[in-house]
Amino acid sequence: MIDAIGAAPVGMPASDTYTSLQRGVIDGLAFTWQPIQAFKLDELLSHHTNIPFYNSTFVITMNKDKYNSLPDDLKKVIDDNSGVELSKRIARVFDKSNEAAMAAARDKGDTMIDIPDPLNDANWKEPLLEGTQRYLEELEGLGLDGEAVYEKAKEASIACKV
Repeated sequence: MIDAIGAAPVGMPASDTYTSLQRGVIDGLAFTWQPIQAFKLDELLSHHTNIPFYNSTFVITMNKDKYNSLPDDLKKVIDDNSGVELSKRIARVFDKSNEAAMAAARDKGDTMIDIPDPLNDANWKEPLLEGTQRYLEELEGLGLDGEAVYEKAKEASIACKV
């Protein structure tokens, strides 16, 4: 999608973004709000475009054999503190953190451009659709059914509105 809007994507660890911005190696970045404060990027950034085109996925896993080897009372502790409810609690923490970082940028006087519905925005629709199509074609080239996964992801997104 970055290509489709005419920019040149540069992959790098998040920890390198500050010096890369500072030295002019990159002109911008695609991040959620929280790392902007965490990596002190707010010291260098003054213009922000809010566009909901990403989802962050975090997974907490445990070795199945290890889980099965636990006594039932310890399995219950894990079961009672994981799953959908844990996911919702963690999401609220991230949402709160992102909101605080966004408010700090607004309070600082940064320029904010909000694109709440990019697929119905004349400037964003085509690049987003083009970027999505390129990605799906890359998946197909790897022998994966990208279109089927994409459709399931869209269904899950609609079903999981919190």
